[in-house]
Amino acid sequence: MSSSVVTVDPVPLAADLTPTLEHAVAQSGAARKLAARVVERGLRTVYFIGCGGSYYSTFPAQDLMERYAHAPAAHRMTAGEMIHRDLAGLDESALVIASSHSGATPETLEAVRLAKKAGATVAGIARSVPGQSSPLADEADALFDYPSDVTVTEPKAIHFTQLALAVLEASGSLPNAEEAWQAVAAIPRALTAAKQEVTPLGREVAAQWRDARLVYVLGAGPNFGAANALAACYLQEMNWLHASAVNAGDFFHGPFEIVGQHPVLILNGEDETRAMGERAVTFAERYYDTWAVLDSKDFTLPGVPEAQRGLISPLAVASASRRLLDFCAAERGHNTAQRRYMYRVAY
Repeated sequence: MSSSVVTVDPVPLAADLTPTLEHAVAQSGAARKLAARVVERGLRTVYFIGCGGSYYSTFPAQDLMERYAHAPAAHRMTAGEMIHRDLAGLDESALVIASSHSGATPETLEAVRLAKKAGATVAGIARSVPGQSSPLADEADALFDYPSDVTVTEPKAIHFTQLALAVLEASGSLPNAEEAWQAVAAIPRALTAAKQEVTPLGREVAAQWRDARLVYVLGAGPNFGAANALAACYLQEMNWLHASAVNAGDFFHGPFEIVGQHPVLILNGEDETRAMGERAVTFAERYYDTWAVLDSKDFTLPGVPEAQRGLISPLAVASASRRLLDFCAAERGHNTAQRRYMYRVAY
Protein backbone atom coordinates (compact mmCIF):
# COMPACT_ATOMS: atom_id res chain seq x y z
CA MET A 1 0.00 0.00 0.00
CA SER A 2 1.49 3.37 -1.04
CA SER A 3 0.79 6.68 0.66
CA SER A 4 1.20 8.67 -2.57
CA VAL A 5 2.62 8.46 -6.06
CA VAL A 6 6.38 8.72 -6.48
CA THR A 7 7.31 11.88 -8.35
CA VAL A 8 11.12 11.73 -8.49
CA ASP A 9 12.89 9.57 -11.07
CA PRO A 10 15.92 7.55 -9.94
CA VAL A 11 19.33 7.65 -11.55
CA PRO A 12 19.38 5.70 -14.84
CA LEU A 13 20.70 2.17 -14.92
CA ALA A 14 24.47 2.07 -15.21
CA ALA A 15 25.62 2.12 -18.80
CA ASP A 16 28.16 -0.58 -18.03
CA LEU A 17 25.63 -2.96 -16.40
CA THR A 18 25.36 -5.61 -19.13
CA PRO A 19 29.04 -5.45 -20.21
CA THR A 20 30.14 -5.87 -16.59
CA LEU A 21 27.90 -8.91 -16.15
CA GLU A 22 29.25 -10.36 -19.41
CA HIS A 23 32.81 -9.78 -18.19
CA ALA A 24 32.10 -11.71 -15.00
CA VAL A 25 30.29 -14.58 -16.69
CA ALA A 26 33.12 -14.97 -19.20
CA GLN A 27 35.31 -16.21 -16.34
CA SER A 28 33.30 -19.40 -15.84
CA GLY A 29 35.98 -21.37 -17.63
CA ALA A 30 38.66 -20.09 -15.27
CA ALA A 31 36.49 -21.04 -12.28
CA ARG A 32 36.09 -24.58 -13.63
CA LYS A 33 39.85 -24.94 -14.17
CA LEU A 34 40.67 -23.74 -10.66
CA ALA A 35 38.06 -26.04 -9.13
CA ALA A 36 39.38 -29.03 -11.05
CA ARG A 37 42.89 -28.36 -9.70
CA VAL A 38 41.93 -27.98 -6.05
CA VAL A 39 39.61 -30.99 -6.11
CA GLU A 40 42.36 -33.10 -7.67
CA ARG A 41 44.69 -31.99 -4.85
CA GLY A 42 42.26 -33.22 -2.20
CA LEU A 43 39.93 -30.30 -1.46
CA ARG A 44 38.11 -30.82 1.85
CA THR A 45 36.82 -27.39 2.89
CA VAL A 46 35.61 -24.26 1.09
CA TYR A 47 35.33 -20.90 2.87
CA PHE A 48 33.35 -18.01 1.38
CA ILE A 49 34.42 -14.77 3.08
CA GLY A 50 34.06 -11.02 2.82
CA CYS A 51 32.84 -7.95 4.69
CA GLY A 52 29.54 -6.13 4.31
CA GLY A 53 28.11 -6.47 0.81
CA SER A 54 30.88 -8.88 -0.16
CA TYR A 55 29.87 -11.18 2.68
CA TYR A 56 26.17 -10.96 1.82
CA SER A 57 27.01 -11.99 -1.74
CA THR A 58 28.17 -15.39 -0.43
CA PHE A 59 24.69 -16.61 0.52
CA PRO A 60 23.63 -18.12 -2.86
CA ALA A 61 26.97 -19.92 -3.19
CA GLN A 62 26.79 -21.36 0.32
CA ASP A 63 23.21 -22.47 -0.33
CA LEU A 64 24.37 -24.41 -3.39
CA MET A 65 27.13 -26.14 -1.46
CA GLU A 66 24.81 -27.10 1.39
CA ARG A 67 22.21 -28.38 -1.05
CA TYR A 68 24.43 -30.59 -3.19
CA ALA A 69 27.82 -31.26 -1.60
CA HIS A 70 28.48 -34.15 0.78
CA ALA A 71 32.14 -33.23 0.38
CA PRO A 72 33.87 -30.83 0.47
CA ALA A 73 32.34 -29.03 3.43
CA ALA A 74 31.56 -25.34 2.94
CA HIS A 75 31.28 -22.41 5.32
CA ARG A 76 30.53 -18.72 4.93
CA MET A 77 31.74 -16.14 7.42
CA THR A 78 32.86 -12.56 7.70
CA ALA A 79 36.55 -12.01 7.15
CA GLY A 80 36.81 -10.85 10.75
CA GLU A 81 35.56 -14.22 11.93
CA MET A 82 38.28 -16.01 9.99
CA ILE A 83 40.86 -13.79 11.66
CA HIS A 84 39.64 -14.30 15.20
CA ARG A 85 38.49 -17.93 15.21
CA ASP A 86 40.48 -21.17 15.16
CA LEU A 87 39.26 -23.12 12.14
CA ALA A 88 40.06 -26.82 11.98
CA GLY A 89 39.60 -26.96 8.20
CA LEU A 90 41.88 -24.05 7.33
CA ASP A 91 44.90 -25.86 5.95
CA GLU A 92 46.40 -26.98 2.64
CA SER A 93 43.18 -28.85 1.80
CA ALA A 94 41.08 -25.64 1.90
CA LEU A 95 39.91 -23.21 -0.76
CA VAL A 96 39.24 -19.69 0.52
CA ILE A 97 37.14 -17.49 -1.77
CA ALA A 98 37.51 -13.90 -0.60
CA SER A 99 35.79 -10.80 -1.99
CA SER A 100 36.70 -7.13 -1.58
CA HIS A 101 35.54 -4.48 -4.04
CA SER A 102 38.64 -2.35 -3.54
CA GLY A 103 40.92 -5.34 -3.14
CA ALA A 104 42.23 -3.63 -0.01
CA THR A 105 39.69 -4.27 2.77
CA PRO A 106 41.93 -4.69 5.86
CA GLU A 107 40.03 -7.58 7.48
CA THR A 108 39.77 -9.46 4.19
CA LEU A 109 43.46 -9.04 3.44
CA GLU A 110 44.42 -10.22 6.92
CA ALA A 111 42.17 -13.27 6.52
CA VAL A 112 43.67 -14.04 3.10
CA ARG A 113 47.22 -13.81 4.46
CA LEU A 114 46.26 -16.06 7.35
CA ALA A 115 44.80 -18.57 4.88
CA LYS A 116 47.90 -18.47 2.70
CA LYS A 117 50.11 -19.03 5.73
CA ALA A 118 47.99 -22.08 6.60
CA GLY A 119 48.59 -23.47 3.09
CA ALA A 120 45.11 -22.83 1.65
CA THR A 121 44.45 -21.93 -1.97
CA VAL A 122 42.93 -18.43 -2.27
CA ALA A 123 40.59 -17.18 -4.99
CA GLY A 124 40.08 -13.41 -4.88
CA ILE A 125 37.13 -11.41 -6.17
CA ALA A 126 37.72 -7.69 -6.74
CA ARG A 127 37.37 -4.79 -9.09
CA SER A 128 40.24 -4.49 -11.55
CA VAL A 129 41.65 -1.28 -13.02
CA PRO A 130 43.81 -1.49 -16.16
CA GLY A 131 47.44 -0.90 -15.33
CA GLN A 132 46.86 -1.18 -11.59
CA SER A 133 47.00 -4.04 -9.15
CA SER A 134 45.49 -4.45 -5.69
CA PRO A 135 46.71 -6.17 -2.54
CA LEU A 136 44.09 -8.89 -2.94
CA ALA A 137 45.11 -9.51 -6.55
CA ASP A 138 48.72 -9.78 -5.43
CA GLU A 139 47.93 -12.23 -2.61
CA ALA A 140 45.39 -14.48 -4.38
CA ASP A 141 46.33 -17.60 -6.32
CA ALA A 142 43.62 -16.65 -8.82
CA LEU A 143 41.67 -13.41 -9.29
CA PHE A 144 38.10 -13.17 -10.56
CA ASP A 145 37.47 -9.57 -11.44
CA TYR A 146 35.02 -7.00 -12.77
CA PRO A 147 35.77 -3.57 -14.27
CA SER A 148 32.99 -1.41 -12.81
CA ASP A 149 32.91 0.92 -9.82
CA VAL A 150 29.10 1.11 -10.10
CA THR A 151 27.94 -2.38 -11.04
CA VAL A 152 29.31 -4.16 -7.98
CA THR A 153 26.59 -6.26 -6.31
CA GLU A 154 26.06 -8.55 -9.28
CA PRO A 155 29.61 -9.56 -10.32
CA LYS A 156 30.54 -10.50 -6.75
CA ALA A 157 27.54 -12.83 -6.48
CA ILE A 158 28.22 -14.20 -9.97
CA HIS A 159 31.81 -15.10 -9.12
CA PHE A 160 30.91 -16.74 -5.81
CA THR A 161 28.19 -18.74 -7.59
CA GLN A 162 30.47 -19.72 -10.48
CA LEU A 163 33.08 -21.03 -8.09
CA ALA A 164 30.53 -22.97 -6.04
CA LEU A 165 29.12 -24.56 -9.20
CA ALA A 166 32.62 -25.34 -10.42
CA VAL A 167 33.57 -27.07 -7.16
CA LEU A 168 30.35 -29.06 -7.21
CA GLU A 169 30.94 -30.08 -10.83
CA ALA A 170 34.56 -31.09 -10.19
CA SER A 171 33.43 -33.09 -7.15
CA GLY A 172 30.79 -34.92 -9.19
CA SER A 173 27.97 -33.38 -7.13
CA LEU A 174 26.32 -30.99 -9.61
CA PRO A 175 23.19 -32.36 -11.29
CA ASN A 176 22.47 -31.18 -14.85
CA ALA A 177 25.81 -29.39 -14.98
CA GLU A 178 25.62 -28.23 -18.59
CA GLU A 179 22.13 -26.80 -18.07
CA ALA A 180 23.40 -24.98 -14.98
CA TRP A 181 26.21 -23.40 -17.00
CA GLN A 182 23.70 -22.52 -19.71
CA ALA A 183 21.75 -20.62 -17.04
CA VAL A 184 24.93 -18.84 -15.92
CA ALA A 185 25.59 -17.78 -19.53
CA ALA A 186 22.12 -16.17 -19.57
CA ILE A 187 22.80 -14.05 -16.46
CA PRO A 188 23.71 -10.79 -18.27
CA ARG A 189 20.39 -10.65 -20.13
CA ALA A 190 18.41 -12.01 -17.20
CA LEU A 191 19.69 -9.58 -14.57
CA THR A 192 19.54 -6.60 -16.90
CA ALA A 193 15.88 -7.42 -17.51
CA ALA A 194 15.21 -7.82 -13.78
CA LYS A 195 16.71 -4.36 -13.12
CA GLN A 196 14.28 -2.91 -15.64
CA GLU A 197 11.26 -4.96 -14.60
CA VAL A 198 11.51 -4.00 -10.91
CA THR A 199 10.60 -0.37 -11.75
CA PRO A 200 6.93 -0.57 -10.64
CA LEU A 201 7.98 -2.02 -7.29
CA GLY A 202 10.68 0.65 -6.98
CA ARG A 203 8.09 3.37 -7.27
CA GLU A 204 5.82 1.61 -4.77
CA VAL A 205 8.42 1.17 -2.04
CA ALA A 206 9.89 4.64 -2.59
CA ALA A 207 6.51 6.06 -1.61
CA GLN A 208 6.22 3.68 1.35
CA TRP A 209 9.72 4.40 2.62
CA ARG A 210 9.88 8.16 1.96
CA ASP A 211 8.77 9.16 5.46
CA ALA A 212 9.41 5.85 7.22
CA ARG A 213 11.37 5.73 10.47
CA LEU A 214 12.25 2.05 10.01
CA VAL A 215 11.98 -0.56 7.25
CA TYR A 216 11.99 -4.34 7.73
CA VAL A 217 13.25 -6.68 4.99
CA LEU A 218 12.40 -10.39 5.08
CA GLY A 219 14.19 -13.12 3.19
CA ALA A 220 15.07 -16.80 3.54
CA GLY A 221 17.77 -19.19 2.38
CA PRO A 222 19.95 -17.74 -0.39
CA ASN A 223 17.79 -14.58 -0.40
CA PHE A 224 18.62 -13.72 3.21
CA GLY A 225 21.92 -12.31 1.99
CA ALA A 226 20.03 -9.88 -0.25
CA ALA A 227 17.77 -8.96 2.68
CA ASN A 228 20.81 -8.11 4.80
CA ALA A 229 22.49 -6.19 1.97
CA LEU A 230 19.36 -4.13 1.37
CA ALA A 231 18.90 -3.35 5.07
CA ALA A 232 22.53 -2.78 6.07
CA CYS A 233 24.35 -1.61 2.94
CA TYR A 234 21.69 0.15 0.88
CA LEU A 235 19.26 1.57 3.44
CA GLN A 236 21.41 2.05 6.56
CA GLU A 237 24.77 2.91 4.99
CA MET A 238 23.76 4.52 1.70
CA ASN A 239 20.39 6.03 2.61
CA TRP A 240 20.70 6.68 6.36
CA LEU A 241 17.35 4.98 6.86
CA HIS A 242 16.85 2.70 9.85
CA ALA A 243 16.35 -0.84 8.54
CA SER A 244 16.55 -4.41 9.77
CA ALA A 245 16.69 -7.79 8.04
CA VAL A 246 14.57 -10.62 9.44
CA ASN A 247 14.92 -14.25 8.39
CA ALA A 248 11.54 -15.35 7.07
CA GLY A 249 12.04 -18.62 8.93
CA ASP A 250 12.15 -16.71 12.23
CA PHE A 251 9.39 -14.26 11.35
CA PHE A 252 6.73 -16.22 13.24
CA HIS A 253 8.96 -16.72 16.27
CA GLY A 254 8.73 -13.20 17.64
CA PRO A 255 9.27 -10.53 14.96
CA PHE A 256 5.75 -10.70 13.46
CA GLU A 257 4.39 -9.18 16.69
CA ILE A 258 5.98 -5.79 15.94
CA VAL A 259 7.36 -5.80 12.39
CA GLY A 260 4.10 -4.64 10.81
CA GLN A 261 4.17 -1.31 12.62
CA HIS A 262 6.68 -0.23 9.94
CA PRO A 263 6.94 -0.84 6.17
CA VAL A 264 7.79 -4.46 5.32
CA LEU A 265 9.40 -5.81 2.16
CA ILE A 266 9.45 -9.57 1.56
CA LEU A 267 12.02 -11.04 -0.85
CA ASN A 268 10.84 -14.20 -2.60
CA GLY A 269 12.93 -16.34 -4.90
CA GLU A 270 12.24 -19.64 -6.65
CA ASP A 271 14.47 -21.88 -4.58
CA GLU A 272 13.33 -24.44 -2.02
CA THR A 273 12.86 -21.80 0.70
CA ARG A 274 10.14 -19.98 -1.23
CA ALA A 275 7.37 -21.39 0.97
CA MET A 276 8.80 -19.49 3.95
CA GLY A 277 8.44 -16.18 2.15
CA GLU A 278 4.99 -17.04 0.84
CA ARG A 279 3.81 -17.74 4.38
CA ALA A 280 5.01 -14.28 5.44
CA VAL A 281 3.22 -12.71 2.47
CA THR A 282 -0.05 -14.41 3.41
CA PHE A 283 0.25 -13.04 6.94
CA ALA A 284 1.12 -9.52 5.76
CA GLU A 285 -1.85 -9.48 3.39
CA ARG A 286 -4.17 -10.22 6.28
CA TYR A 287 -2.74 -8.13 9.11
CA TYR A 288 -0.35 -5.40 7.86
CA ASP A 289 -1.08 -2.08 6.19
CA THR A 290 2.23 -1.19 4.54
CA TRP A 291 4.06 -4.02 2.83
CA ALA A 292 5.40 -5.07 -0.56
CA VAL A 293 6.90 -8.15 -2.23
CA LEU A 294 9.91 -8.47 -4.49
CA ASP A 295 9.24 -11.78 -6.24
CA SER A 296 11.58 -13.26 -8.83
CA LYS A 297 8.58 -14.92 -10.48
CA ASP A 298 7.68 -11.45 -11.74
CA PHE A 299 10.93 -11.35 -13.75
CA THR A 300 11.21 -12.83 -17.22
CA LEU A 301 14.86 -13.98 -16.77
CA PRO A 302 15.32 -14.37 -20.54
CA GLY A 303 17.54 -17.26 -21.61
CA VAL A 304 17.38 -19.05 -18.24
CA PRO A 305 16.01 -22.61 -18.60
CA GLU A 306 12.82 -23.05 -16.61
CA ALA A 307 14.39 -25.78 -14.49
CA GLN A 308 17.26 -23.44 -13.56
CA ARG A 309 15.26 -20.40 -12.45
CA GLY A 310 15.81 -21.44 -8.83
CA LEU A 311 19.57 -21.26 -9.43
CA ILE A 312 19.49 -17.76 -10.91
CA SER A 313 16.64 -16.22 -8.91
CA PRO A 314 18.77 -15.33 -5.82
CA LEU A 315 21.07 -13.31 -8.08
CA ALA A 316 18.07 -11.60 -9.67
CA VAL A 317 16.58 -10.82 -6.26
CA ALA A 318 19.88 -9.31 -5.10
CA SER A 319 20.27 -7.27 -8.28
CA ALA A 320 16.71 -5.99 -8.28
CA SER A 321 16.81 -5.12 -4.57
CA ARG A 322 19.90 -2.99 -5.23
CA ARG A 323 17.85 -1.05 -7.77
CA LEU A 324 15.28 -0.25 -5.07
CA LEU A 325 17.91 1.93 -3.39
CA ASP A 326 17.93 4.25 -6.40
CA PHE A 327 14.19 4.84 -6.19
CA CYS A 328 14.26 5.33 -2.42
CA ALA A 329 17.23 7.71 -2.52
CA ALA A 330 15.66 9.80 -5.27
CA GLU A 331 12.39 10.15 -3.39
CA ARG A 332 14.10 10.96 -0.08
CA GLY A 333 16.59 13.32 -1.75
CA HIS A 334 19.56 11.53 -0.22
CA ASN A 335 23.07 11.47 -1.69
CA THR A 336 24.05 7.78 -1.52
CA ALA A 337 27.77 8.65 -1.57
CA GLN A 338 27.53 10.63 1.68
CA ARG A 339 29.13 9.10 4.78
CA ARG A 340 29.60 10.13 8.40
CA TYR A 341 32.26 7.62 9.38
CA MET A 342 33.13 5.17 6.60
CA TYR A 343 36.48 6.09 5.07
CA ARG A 344 36.38 9.35 7.07
CA VAL A 345 37.51 8.39 10.57
CA ALA A 346 39.68 5.69 12.11
CA TYR A 347 37.73 2.54 13.02
